[in-house]
Amino acid sequence: MGQRFALSETNKRGVRHSIQFFDHQGDALHKVYTTDETDLAAWFALVERHQSAENPILELQPAEIKESNGAPDTAKIDAEWRAMTDVHQFFQLLSRNNLTRQQAFRAVGNDLAYRVDNSALTAILEAAKSAQNEIMIFVGNRGCVQIFTGQIERLMPQDGWVNIFNRHFTLHLIEGAIAESWITRKPTKDGMVTSLELFAADGTQIAQLYGQRTEGQPEQLQWREQVAALEPKEVAA
Repeated sequence: MGQRFALSETNKRGVRHSIQFFDHQGDALHKVYTTDETDLAAWFALVERHQSAENPILELQPAEIKESNGAPDTAKIDAEWRAMTDVHQFFQLLSRNNLTRQQAFRAVGNDLAYRVDNSALTAILEAAKSAQNEIMIFVGNRGCVQIFTGQIERLMPQDGWVNIFNRHFTLHLIEGAIAESWITRKPTKDGMVTSLELFAADGTQIAQLYGQRTEGQPEQLQWREQVAALEPKEVAA
């Protein structure tokens, strides 16, 4: 982790306090804000306990650029994918073959990974909100991953943004920033696990969505049906 700052900012509602964490490239990793229920005495005591006598000099470092495999062995990757028994083994597959996620998707059969239209995010969220089945949303950066599990309570697309307003979770995502959307199916000892994965133009993963699933149980049938309703990009109208 790079640097941490405690801030007090004035807005139209008054003063808002936060603690913000940044990586070595200067990008925000995590931000924690006070609310109306926050014990401010405890908050300021925490800040005072960890504050430095002076602000450190800002020294940014370039992000590490990893060389990916320029000629992946598609048959080998497809076979390794089909041999998985846990979704977390996918990270090992990527590491062994020096692949990006999208390279792996392109290397395997269409029964394991295929592209869908970038409107798939809105479509799947609307379907989940209507059916009220529980889903999981993973949003990460270089140092932190936020995971939501539950039903979609309020979905409000506006001015190109996809907005979720739940009581204990909010998501604000620019739909136009999605360059590629993929459906992936990974084998586990409990059956296939299906996900929707979203990527920006530079290959950065924006988000992953799954049906809520407990270890040892098969994938949620309702989620599978919602994903199956998304047409592959090659045949989408």
